[in-house]
Amino acid sequence: MHINLYRYRLPLTMPLTINGATIAQREGFYVEIAGHWGEISPLPNHLSNGQADSDVSLEQDLQAAVDRLRHGLAHEARLPAVQFGLDCALAKVSSAPLTVEQAPISVPLLEGPRDPLVRAWRCRRVHPKRAWLTLTGDVQYDAGLVRELCLLAPTVRLVLDAAGRLDKEQIAGLWQRIDGSRIDWLLDPAADLPTAKALAEQYSMPVALDLARYSDFTSATAPNLANAELAFAQAMIIRPAQLGGLAHNQQLAAQARDLGLEVMLGDSLQSGLGQHQLAHLSHHWLPGAALALGRCRYLLDSGINKQGQPAIAGLTPL
Repeated sequence: MHINLYRYRLPLTMPLTINGATIAQREGFYVEIAGHWGEISPLPNHLSNGQADSDVSLEQDLQAAVDRLRHGLAHEARLPAVQFGLDCALAKVSSAPLTVEQAPISVPLLEGPRDPLVRAWRCRRVHPKRAWLTLTGDVQYDAGLVRELCLLAPTVRLVLDAAGRLDKEQIAGLWQRIDGSRIDWLLDPAADLPTAKALAEQYSMPVALDLARYSDFTSATAPNLANAELAFAQAMIIRPAQLGGLAHNQQLAAQARDLGLEVMLGDSLQSGLGQHQLAHLSHHWLPGAALALGRCRYLLDSGINKQGQPAIAGLTPL
């Protein structure tokens, strides 16, 4: 089997802190298998299968998996980012841009200093139906920004992303200061499920969960989204590159939909290749659903050409 591996480095518009690590560029790998592409895009300090998804361990896992493929064996990759990237190439998931009619809507991400956010929001001729706002934890600031955004766009609905970083008092204080009818979900409103459930029940709060945070329920051998501990959630975010192989992610999406939940695929700060593949998967698995690709706006360069393939000029095969 003909396989090429390339390491990529893409600059960011500004340094980002992800899982406690600050990065100034996005690093990952492209894999080409018989003319079809996949992207391996690990996040810093992301724990998977009990070990850190570091560059060293990931590259070792990737090289070992590719060696098995070259000998006609299953790749048997251990790390989710490697499993997903190789599966996309093997399954020939397209990275070509979708047509306007087919492409899922990407929910815009709102984060950063208030004044530029509000100024850009005010200048928009057409506002989205839904926007994704990253919370800071400063209750007065967050509540004021939510109220201002809703005032400027009377029909917009917001996803408030707490990322499990806020405590119960912060979330409760915020909820009491805003119009809850304008909020679609509070994403990961607490660091643990019991607290998130208590908040949802006490304040009739619509809660969404990012499944990348809950490995106990997303095991590749026995995913169990019907577990009673998750029953309070109204929506789930699936970030395939952090969860595992293609079939596993499709199973998670189907389980969540069967439970009557709203489901959205989300990025792991992939290049344009991974973004396009997520759009294709969302189109096929979750027709009509939106996409959460907001963090990808921090990439200064998508890393791909107009056909959606990696711009590999200057990249050296591993």
